[in-house]
Amino acid sequence: MRELPPVHIPLLAEALTRFLAEELRAAGLRRWVVGLSGGIDSAVAAALAVRAVGAEPVEALALPGPTSSPESLEHARLVADGLGIRLDIVDLGEAGRAFASTLDIREDRLRFGNLLARMRMTTLFDRARRDGALVLGTSNKSEILLGYSTLFGDAAASVQVLGDVWKTHIFELARFLGTPEVVVSKPPTADLWPGQTDAGELGFDYPTADPVLHWHHEGGMTRDDLVAAGFPESLVEGVLHAYRRNRFKWRPTVIARVSSSCINVDRILPRNPR
Repeated sequence: MRELPPVHIPLLAEALTRFLAEELRAAGLRRWVVGLSGGIDSAVAAALAVRAVGAEPVEALALPGPTSSPESLEHARLVADGLGIRLDIVDLGEAGRAFASTLDIREDRLRFGNLLARMRMTTLFDRARRDGALVLGTSNKSEILLGYSTLFGDAAASVQVLGDVWKTHIFELARFLGTPEVVVSKPPTADLWPGQTDAGELGFDYPTADPVLHWHHEGGMTRDDLVAAGFPESLVEGVLHAYRRNRFKWRPTVIARVSSSCINVDRILPRNPR
């Protein structure tokens, strides 16, 4: 069975740090806004931003909802204190309940979770507009390929610094950056309802799924190739089902191309002309 190829973690951290510094410079802005969930991805994104521009220009928001775990807020505070950044708490509980009632969501956990994810991103973009900042995304490559995200919620951001980094490598990156071990070692969760975990919803964890994703997405291995290579058939089926079903999320704003200069992912345009 094939493994996920290793990555040089210090070099990866340096590349992402320089990327964040350059994106801010190119936008003509001086600040980053990031939602600190108490999880590993947002902790790593925030740490990279601090490495890139220092602590003062990084604004962190904790955005608890009606069903958020108190532990998540505790861990967000722990990360912010360790990085030396201020953490503002914007409680979305009352607003979330009111909005859910207006939409008659009630007990639909999936719809409510999507609603809360979009409310969180609305809050981050509003803060960024107020303070002249860019919104720092926290989605990783594994989540994106599996579609484990909410369109225009956590999938929305000015920049996704971790979008080409496998979740398996996020754990390594977190320890390299000094992320508190309690944050690194806890089960990944979007904290949308009590007891919710990524693995519980997906049916597999990231270290198990990442090699399948890598060898299919980057290595071109088919379903049969993966099974022949020793990956359990049930795992391959589950991962590839999520991969194929959620491909529409990879390009959330697809433009119908009717010219030779369509602004889309299939045409590379200079992002930062000098």
